[in-house]
Amino acid sequence: MKKDFPNGVRFDALNQNWEATPDKWGVFGVHDPSMIEADGYYYVFSTGTFRRDMYQIRRSEDLVHWEFVGEAFEDGFRELKPVVDVLKQIYGGDVRTENLWAPDVVHAKGGYWLYGCYTGVFGNNYSVIYLARADKVTGPYKYVDMLVVSGGDWGLTPNAIDPQIFYDAEGRMWMTYGSFYGGIRILELDPATGLRKDGYTFEDYRAKKLTRDEYFGKRVVSTTNAEGSVVAYRRAVPVYTGDIFAAEENKALWTKKDLYYLMASSDSLSMDYNMRLWVSEKPDEGYMNQPYGFGGQKVASSFSWRYGEDDLRVPYDFYVPGHNDLFTTKKGVDLVVYHNRTPYTSQRIPRRHYLFISMYAANSAGDLVMSPNRYAGEKLRKIARDELAGHTFDYVKVGTGNFDCAFAKPGVVLGEDGSFLLNGEKLGEWKLYGDNYVAFTFDGLRYLGVAMPAWIEAQNRAGITVSARGEDGLPFFLNEWFV
Repeated sequence: MKKDFPNGVRFDALNQNWEATPDKWGVFGVHDPSMIEADGYYYVFSTGTFRRDMYQIRRSEDLVHWEFVGEAFEDGFRELKPVVDVLKQIYGGDVRTENLWAPDVVHAKGGYWLYGCYTGVFGNNYSVIYLARADKVTGPYKYVDMLVVSGGDWGLTPNAIDPQIFYDAEGRMWMTYGSFYGGIRILELDPATGLRKDGYTFEDYRAKKLTRDEYFGKRVVSTTNAEGSVVAYRRAVPVYTGDIFAAEENKALWTKKDLYYLMASSDSLSMDYNMRLWVSEKPDEGYMNQPYGFGGQKVASSFSWRYGEDDLRVPYDFYVPGHNDLFTTKKGVDLVVYHNRTPYTSQRIPRRHYLFISMYAANSAGDLVMSPNRYAGEKLRKIARDELAGHTFDYVKVGTGNFDCAFAKPGVVLGEDGSFLLNGEKLGEWKLYGDNYVAFTFDGLRYLGVAMPAWIEAQNRAGITVSARGEDGLPFFLNEWFV
């Protein structure tokens, strides 16, 4: 096996037995995951499901095999009584949601801060984002205070769910949150307390001492169908300012930019969920200032490395993937941590949620592209031209639609002479530049991508994947495997 490639990978089984004890779940049941690294392990916190409703916690040593280790709140909703009480008050009746959604956990002085949310009425915006603290990463967590309360006037006000924390270039602490009609909002936090830097309270807002934007924060993405936002700051991202399609690489045309990647998931969770990207050079604005500003660039929607419904080489599809975290390990590996629904049996058993992880990188335009394969321990590295030239690839071309699964097709060859061939017909050109950047044209469109090591599950062996984004904002994936 070649160096720097995974070998003999065996992922956790994709079982659907939710009635099994949690120690048998592995990656099963993970919805809205968020990752943190602590005590020699990777931990994932996720939405409560299957009677384990107080935030599920799993851990792993290798990011491949996962074990359930407990829930965040020992005392259940008793610990969150102030949250439940305020929702009852503004809703004017009992709140009924039985589980907690979409947590995020960060290191804090003396322990860990958990940012959680509770929606009292499913399908509406009677919701609270709150802070809880613990000495250990696995808890138990104790309630501290509320950051945002929402209820009514959805569209004019956001939905206070899906908090995610990030730090900017100057060390300032921010929280993005929100969903659907209210857009994605941002608030600056106090890194000393973990609470709002402005000190504003819901009581102030109800007393009309604050405007909507003062209390709920700036709207950074104005879509009406996005949720689950996360921002990752990346320093000194290489960006090529020349036209790589018109001339050979000119090293003098490279520059470096500090960039903020905002990802969110759009549309229906069960039918056409898809992951979207916005990029800015500022932490709290500018995400809409790009060609695909309103809808963002598509990172992934439903796709599969199977050739069709009857192809059983892979026991799953990447089906409505989304609600992701962006996480960089202490070893410097950039990961998209997300949930996926799979498999879909002939008995039409509902698709359950599973934890999936994929490596990501930035293409030469500075845009995030995700490996279309599950992470198996690989690292981004320099790719030699002879690892791509003359090789045959399966490919997936992701379209604008989100309801249908984009199945793989065989027959792409990256020709030794720079031709991009499909079933022997030349449909474009390709080139490798920098350490691992790949540019190609396909059927009249230009694509910029990155070549990465990968574990190719359809062949059960190592190989190389190319993840690219077209000038139309849509992804194009290539997989090759070593014989």
